Amino acid sequence: MSHYLRGCLCLTLLSLALSYPASLWAQFGVGWMKSPEIIVLGSANDPRQPLVDEAVEFWNKALTESGSSFRLGNVRRADGVVLGEELVRMSNLVVEPTARRTPSVSLPEALRNIPGDLFVILSDAEFVSFAGRFAAGHRRLVAIRGFAFPPMNLPNVARNVIAHEIGHAIGLGHNSDDTSLMCGRPSPCRPGLFRSAEPKYFPLTEQERKNLRAIYPPNWTPSR
Repeated sequence: MSHYLRGCLCLTLLSLALSYPASLWAQFGVGWMKSPEIIVLGSANDPRQPLVDEAVEFWNKALTESGSSFRLGNVRRADGVVLGEELVRMSNLVVEPTARRTPSVSLPEALRNIPGDLFVILSDAEFVSFAGRFAAGHRRLVAIRGFAFPPMNLPNVARNVIAHEIGHAIGLGHNSDDTSLMCGRPSPCRPGLFRSAEPKYFPLTEQERKNLRAIYPPNWTPSR
């Protein structure tokens, strides 16, 4: 990468860092060093199960279109339960707007001995869905709010919330465009805006496609 491009990327990431709490910024712009295996924990009959597979397909297509050689890895299901109280606590640490540091938390005990890289928890609890880096070795966690709680129970919302949080898990931050997938805090965008009578993904912005290419360039290769 040229000095000019490095400088542009650094300025872009710095502007994001100044716009978001440190707890959120900690994961933005940080790419994976390998294609992560995705582990889904949740009830087998949870209607969000197939939405995880579709979200992975969405992001792999977006990465292809951006010219990146990075891809999300295989998706598999695993047994394991993370208590709702623990997810509520972690969610508060991640989304707390007054937080000025990276959350001092670790991967939940229930997940530490499960092989895998990116954990997607389909919870029944009520909390703000979140994504975070909570463990050594670049293991990451996505936790999705209970399907029974609004606005998750509205048409098309869960589909986009899952894709949105996986977007954070691969390194993208929020924007303020309420017509796009990655809109969110500190702008007033909230998941209810994803409501739609027909299933669809909200789009990425052109800048986000450029960011994907910067984080995962065409010559990206696993480092381990």
